[in-house]
Amino acid sequence: MSITTLIRTTSATRLRAAARAGFVAAATSVPLLAASAALAANHPYDGEDSGPGLTILQTIGIYLGIPLGLFLLISFLVVLPGWARGDRSRREVGWIRQNGATAASPQDAVPTGSSSSAEQQGVTAGKSAGTGGASGSW
Repeated sequence: MSITTLIRTTSATRLRAAARAGFVAAATSVPLLAASAALAANHPYDGEDSGPGLTILQTIGIYLGIPLGLFLLISFLVVLPGWARGDRSRREVGWIRQNGATAASPQDAVPTGSSSSAEQQGVTAGKSAGTGGASGSW
């Protein structure tokens, strides 16, 4: 497919968006290229001593140890509140409804009568009719 066919078959809005993206890319890259040439002219590297290099342990510590340590620290800080609060799904604690009353255990939620309409089952399971979702109120 030739470029002229591509341009003719592309919508005008896509062409304008592509032109804007190309202009933004060119407008940002030209000053950066000019600045890099100016900075290279001001900092000659001929005859400069770069100093001693890093040892293997220093390199591993900087490029592997520090990121791994930060990952572990952030993971620990994320998990810490859950550990301090404890397990919230213990059976002896029970669930708390929106109105503050504790919900009955699953054995108590089974209706004992012979009628088992969907409305009755919804009310006995801790839901009022028409509230929707797990905790939504529509």
